[in-house]
Amino acid sequence: MITNKKLNSLSLAAAALILYLILFSYTSSAATTICNVESTNYQPPEDSEEIVSEIGVSDNRLREASPDTVYKDSSFIDVGGMNNVRYRDILQFDLSKYTSNSRITNAVLSLYWYYPTGKTRPEDTVIEIYRPATSWKLFPWDQDYISWNKEDKDDAWRNAGGDWYDKNGILQGNTPYATITIKGSTLPDNRYYELDVTDLVEEYVIGKYENTGILIKARTESNNYIAFYSSDWTDENQRPKITVTEEKLPYEINIIQIFTLGSANDPNIYDDMIVYEDRDNGKTDIYAYELSGHLYMISKSGTANSPAIYGDKIVWMEDRNGKSDIYMYNISTSQETQISTNGTALGNGDSGPDIYKDTIVWEELNDTYRSNHDTYRSNLVIHNLSTQQNTQIPISNKNLYSFAIHDDKIVVCSGVTSVTYQPSIIDMYDLSTQETTRIISGGLHSSAIYDNRIAYLEKSDRYNIYVYDLYVYDLSTQQGIQVSTSGNACNPIIYSLPSIYNDRIVWGKFFQNGMSNIYMYDLSNSKETQITTSGNAMYPDIYGDTIVWIDHEDIYTDKNDIFVGTVSEGKYIISEIGVSDNRLREASPDTVYKDSSFIDVGGMNNVRYRDILQFDLSKYTSNSRITNAVLSLYWYYPAGKTRPEDTVIEIYRPASSWNLDYVSWNKKDKNVAWEKPGGDWYDKNGILQGNTPYATITVKGSFPPGDKYYELDVTDLVKEYTSGKYENTGFLIKARTENNNYIAFYSSDWTDENQKPKITVVEKEVPVVTVTGATDNRLREASPNTVYSDTSFIDIGGMNNVRYRDIIRFDLSEYKGDTSIEKAALYLYWYYPAGKTRPEDTVIEIYRPASSWNSDYVSWNKRDNGVVWTSPGGDWYDKNGVLQGGTPYATITIRGSSPPDNKYYKLDVTDLVKEYTSGKYENTGFLIKAHTESNNYIAFYSSDCGNESQVPKLQLVYS
Repeated sequence: MITNKKLNSLSLAAAALILYLILFSYTSSAATTICNVESTNYQPPEDSEEIVSEIGVSDNRLREASPDTVYKDSSFIDVGGMNNVRYRDILQFDLSKYTSNSRITNAVLSLYWYYPTGKTRPEDTVIEIYRPATSWKLFPWDQDYISWNKEDKDDAWRNAGGDWYDKNGILQGNTPYATITIKGSTLPDNRYYELDVTDLVEEYVIGKYENTGILIKARTESNNYIAFYSSDWTDENQRPKITVTEEKLPYEINIIQIFTLGSANDPNIYDDMIVYEDRDNGKTDIYAYELSGHLYMISKSGTANSPAIYGDKIVWMEDRNGKSDIYMYNISTSQETQISTNGTALGNGDSGPDIYKDTIVWEELNDTYRSNHDTYRSNLVIHNLSTQQNTQIPISNKNLYSFAIHDDKIVVCSGVTSVTYQPSIIDMYDLSTQETTRIISGGLHSSAIYDNRIAYLEKSDRYNIYVYDLYVYDLSTQQGIQVSTSGNACNPIIYSLPSIYNDRIVWGKFFQNGMSNIYMYDLSNSKETQITTSGNAMYPDIYGDTIVWIDHEDIYTDKNDIFVGTVSEGKYIISEIGVSDNRLREASPDTVYKDSSFIDVGGMNNVRYRDILQFDLSKYTSNSRITNAVLSLYWYYPAGKTRPEDTVIEIYRPASSWNLDYVSWNKKDKNVAWEKPGGDWYDKNGILQGNTPYATITVKGSFPPGDKYYELDVTDLVKEYTSGKYENTGFLIKARTENNNYIAFYSSDWTDENQKPKITVVEKEVPVVTVTGATDNRLREASPNTVYSDTSFIDIGGMNNVRYRDIIRFDLSEYKGDTSIEKAALYLYWYYPAGKTRPEDTVIEIYRPASSWNSDYVSWNKRDNGVVWTSPGGDWYDKNGVLQGGTPYATITIRGSSPPDNKYYKLDVTDLVKEYTSGKYENTGFLIKAHTESNNYIAFYSSDCGNESQVPKLQLVYS
């Protein structure tokens, strides 16, 4: 600790260390105890020893009696008045860790009241919080000049004692952001007092205003002096602090299925490469899939399993000629190398080989091997690729459950017997010291390691092999935490093992109904996220933002597929949009003011002024999640002058569309008058010419223009437009009263882009999942028994008296039971007939196939081997559940006069997809046909076209 010194450079560095308490619950306790104690006279406290503050706050006292003195190192801050002297304070916290994507739900300023010790005051102290009107040297702060008179070295406050904006944006206004009353009859009780500064902090965080900190003053400033400890006080538990509670958006998961032979297992990921084992005709080999779409066959013996990958090196166990050894394949050089040669390597799931940089680790039977699985002993073998040397590590127990390597640490989980609920241990072997350390013991299984963290499963119930929970042990602190408490972390023998990367852990949960799903836990924010919903997911691995796992159709069969999920932070999108505006002037009722450099409201010389604006909101749809919308108007006139009356600006919804070229006080379009001169509008309650505005702000007549933006919260109106509730007719802006309060703002025709009207829309990005890998077949009337399962196109309509239809199915097993799907769209890429039109329009329709079908046999006549359609061309249900009905789930018209434009066309299949994912109907896919089937033949690319950017895709939008 540094005491009794003024080390400015060190103080600045220390001030950069911010301590914010991100809490998930907060209860206000601002009440005080009122005591009846007589008031006595007292003096301000004396400064104590000074230290470097490490609490992340910068503060200065402002003292009227010493107007040019800089109080930047006091051990206290003070408010109120005493002996005809006023006291105020200015503080600033570093909020840079928060961005416009942060959603602040609570922010509390805590001040520790300690003075006047044991004494009361003649008057109450009503503490108030305001927003400083200037940026008194932003972080890192230079506090060398701020005082009662000055905000900086050569810059005086406009108003001695500090300039501020109140909650309504009024300069020197008196509506504080936060307030608390400390009774004069109350003695200092040496505890924190709390003020709710959520609104102010949120304005700073979203970028509405520059973070200028907090100005603290008393409402009245006489006979009510009190003091709090400052950021320079010696006890950090008594310094000012701000506690911010932040709502975290849910992670967004984009899931794709990768091509496999259908018996995939044991996936492992590094960077953009996934390795796994897959079976074909009873032979198991290693495959590598690059997320760009390339698939490689790594082994070819048919006896390989348990792959692992690091960088460009893949290792696995393989049984060649009856001997089990470890092999390595270098992707960069396309060379295979045999690593072990004694034929006793073991590999199966979590006990298969592992690799980190140049070190390969595997399990190998030792010389005491016996056939009884419960009694053999094995060793771990460490192979260094650089030195080509092997090192053996004895295993502490008879049975090795799992091992993993990261950096120079190998964690090993072993037990007395093969029964995992028997006593077991986790040891760590340090490659640098060649020493083994006991980490933990108990009913353990399946350890994984990343840096200094070990993730492992531990039994919650000694006698139930299915009951496990997930734990994390931190080697640096030697402390462990329990991540899951439900006891349904998947049984590692049958279902799933944990994997860890940085702060994220993925593992499987097993449920009593036999379902298992993948979950992720983020140690940085203590947030658990469900990754899968299929109920058949297991064996996850994670690298960065990418999670890979297998999905069983049935845990008792080998029908497994591999899925990849990309995790991204939920986020908000902030955008600014172009604007059109017109002045409406009562004294020139038919004049069109569309090119003025300003817009104006209020009244002057018995003339009223109003405005009408419109922003292009077409980029937003009913799927958009608007969380905030702010209209900003730059006030500049009358320059340097006040007005007799306040201007209360109000925002309404124009009652109808209007034409920029013709709108005026009297008219909304050419030869079309307003019902009411000056404009027709609806208020927030939907009342024509009503007086409840969507937004309002008061500009005091006593204030000259501030040459800055003034902001109105138009979120509700923008939401009504983007949701489709109302047509976007823009904003009608007027003053509540229109006399002696004329003011003007710059318009969209003003020359300075930084002063034009703008609307800032904050949008929550909607999670979207794109599903590809569809199974599709053509149905061709002229070849009624031909199976078209692998053509590069699908086609509909009719040509030369022949009809064409299609049947397509996406794997939705991952989304079964998912109720958060809000929208679903089928995208088809139209490319044929290239450059040509058709005599008739093609009205595409989507129906629900009436029964399941087999891609290997489905045709115009048949849905499976030896099973015919009831009606040739396919049986279907329409949206109303009518067999062969004519009300499609989705439809879109492609004009015959339009040639193909080589782009995707979208059909809204929300209702049908929801019926599938809810379990209402079996997923039989989509039957696609034209409403009429003559002279309107068109073709789309199929899932076999070979170009991922043109295949059919299903896009799911989540709420």
